[in-house]
Amino acid sequence: MDFWIDLALGPMFTIAAAVFVLGLGYRFIALLVQLVQAWRRAGDPRVPVGDVARATLGWVVPRRLLSQRPVAGVASVLFHFGVVLVPIFLAGHAALLFGGIPAWWPVMPAVLADVLTLLAVAAALVLFIGRVGSRTARHLTRVSDLVLLAAIVVVLLSGFFSVHAAVAPFSARTMVLIHALAGNLLLIAIPVSTVAHCVLFPLSQLVFQLGWHFPAASGRHVAQALGKENEPV
Repeated sequence: MDFWIDLALGPMFTIAAAVFVLGLGYRFIALLVQLVQAWRRAGDPRVPVGDVARATLGWVVPRRLLSQRPVAGVASVLFHFGVVLVPIFLAGHAALLFGGIPAWWPVMPAVLADVLTLLAVAAALVLFIGRVGSRTARHLTRVSDLVLLAAIVVVLLSGFFSVHAAVAPFSARTMVLIHALAGNLLLIAIPVSTVAHCVLFPLSQLVFQLGWHFPAASGRHVAQALGKENEPV
């Protein structure tokens, strides 16, 4: 067991982390290229910083979703908080990443990590029911979305049970191994899955806002293409 745990937390984690960083780096560079292309096509040097900030804030705090579908809105917020904050600021993860806990790294209290983890698991269940139970959402949901959601729940629960062995279905060492293996697989999957939006969303919003800035002569070009340049609008 110790051999497999060392393997999962050592070489396998290094490979998974490299795929994660390189994969997100590739997508980040691809978005930068799209950003430059959109900016050049728009012919407008102004950058809609305010619109991007509002769109990003609207994702962090989805007011429309909270007002129209409050249960799904609260579940979405709690799920993202647990998925993003716990892995980054948990002491054990910081120790694994840096070989120790740096003095400058903010560490999340264990109690808060437990609460956010359990809330994220409950929120994932609500989101799963919403995806499967709603006919509209079911048509927009891919099987890979549900598999990814289940994988995240496995990572969250195995991490929780690895700390709380008294209530774990298996031994603490087994839960650590499951957590490490599932976490490595998730790191590899993130760059090619929808989870990447947690990192890339602000930049993608900037590309979207610039893309909708039509060049000044676009109306005339459309009229010429339709053969109606001399007709009144």
